[in-house]
Amino acid sequence: MSEPIFPTIQQLCAESQLTEHWSEVLLPFWRQLQHEQFSGVAGVPIHYTYCHTPGANRVWVISSGRIETAIKYTELIYELSQAGYSVFILDHRGQGRSGRMLHDTQLGYVADFQDYQHDLVTFLRDVVKPAGYQQHILLAHSMGAAIGAALLTQPRWQEWHQFFHAAVLCSPMFGIYTGVIPAWLAEPTALLYCRVIRTLAPQQQRYFPSQLAYRDKPFLENELTGSAARYQALRNCYQTEPQLQLGGVTCQWLQQAILAMRELQRHARHCQTPILMLQSTEDKVVANKAQQRWFAQLAADLPKQLVALPGARHEILMEQDFLRIAAFSAINQFLSRC
Repeated sequence: MSEPIFPTIQQLCAESQLTEHWSEVLLPFWRQLQHEQFSGVAGVPIHYTYCHTPGANRVWVISSGRIETAIKYTELIYELSQAGYSVFILDHRGQGRSGRMLHDTQLGYVADFQDYQHDLVTFLRDVVKPAGYQQHILLAHSMGAAIGAALLTQPRWQEWHQFFHAAVLCSPMFGIYTGVIPAWLAEPTALLYCRVIRTLAPQQQRYFPSQLAYRDKPFLENELTGSAARYQALRNCYQTEPQLQLGGVTCQWLQQAILAMRELQRHARHCQTPILMLQSTEDKVVANKAQQRWFAQLAADLPKQLVALPGARHEILMEQDFLRIAAFSAINQFLSRC
């Protein structure tokens, strides 16, 4: 039997034409997609979107990053669909169109990081798997990669270790960028602060210092992308639908995230899924050294590749044209070898 051939993914619109492309192509495409929800941990409604492409037998499952929502991925979903893939994407709890757990919906919060993992498992088991596609490919960004990588490596999720034919991890959140302060000092200090705050006010959720409610940052202040056109498209989503907005992280979220990232490092060697890691060299959100440390622990015989994209900021698939094209090229080449 011949190896499966994966359709080639291509960028379909240049930045210079993106405004017209959004209004004439992407928004009409978005409106014809299917939007539903299921009940996650503790009954929190989890919103998801899917695109069934006629004739497709391979499907991408997208696990997005913190604060993100499915409509942000419309350009990518369209490109995947046009290539011949189907797509499933969920809004993680506490963001996007999914349920928020606090009265102040701006607070970035999760009670337990495993809740994200349980929601993703429910999504795969009850929504994605029954659709009957031959092969599933995981595309996971930032926090979404921390969630997805847990399913690929941790013993509690062993039944999902071989569910995906391959996984593409974009700027994965395996450690948080701490600037000039070394992680070995920043993480324990943050955990200590969070424990003190939770002890003093166990029923009160508050932002971690320097974190604020949603603010519409000008392009020149953003750390996400060098593409002014794609950044503006993202801002338009949140301006048009203010309910999608989310502020900074709470002490509870940060504490849970740090503990979850430490656990990811302990279990990386268990990964059985071919891994393509796309790394942003100019990332000021997550830690590249933590990504490299996780990647180095993967089994020697596992198909894997780490591709660093010079000049890219955190949002690789919302970047300037030449960086998106390079990312698609890396994805196409990697899949052709899986």
